[in-house]
Amino acid sequence: MTDCPEITNNPFTNGDLQNDLIIQMVASGKYLMFRDGIDSFDRSYNISWDSVSVYGRQDAIQTYQSTGETINLSFPLKPGNNPEEFNMQLDALLALGKFARPLYSDGRIKESPILKIRYRNLIVEEYNNGNGTPLWIAPTNISVNYGDRARDFSDAGRKLIVPKRISISIGGAVINVDKKYYDEASLKKEATGLPPITQSELEAREEIVAQAKADIQSLLGINT
Repeated sequence: MTDCPEITNNPFTNGDLQNDLIIQMVASGKYLMFRDGIDSFDRSYNISWDSVSVYGRQDAIQTYQSTGETINLSFPLKPGNNPEEFNMQLDALLALGKFARPLYSDGRIKESPILKIRYRNLIVEEYNNGNGTPLWIAPTNISVNYGDRARDFSDAGRKLIVPKRISISIGGAVINVDKKYYDEASLKKEATGLPPITQSELEAREEIVAQAKADIQSLLGINT
């Protein structure tokens, strides 16, 4: 895992990082890479309706308002036995605290702490034939659990506390940057792109429908 001080390329298009969990703070351009996989990931959709009850109607009238999408992600960090490497990992974990705060300019908030996340072909905005475009989120919670199985390591006369396994979780609201809905024009375009039905296919479908009707009538004891 690395907190990169200088960005020389786009981490999401870097082939060397395609198997890593990448988290980038949009405002600063800083990003973190995690290479120990993930524990869990889920997406949730919250559909809001305006419900109006009308006298004499048994059910309320439902008017669509919006659809919100949220994610929750948990992943581990497994420190090794190299004190120098672990110190770098600790610095990167502390950087998560900066990812949770805005970008400031002259003491004033300049940009909100929006994050971009991608993990292989699973945590993506669009699948894009397996390449995957990063997911944009407005984070609502970030937590780091250092566990309870820490070890002591001696380094240059001092003792370092190195956890056995660190658990990290991030939750947030998804920001849609790509179209995530059906529209009538695209559906019509898809329909016109379908191959025409041949006469033999049409006759076969009609025969199947006729046989299904006959079976239902026979089951119900209906004579035609």
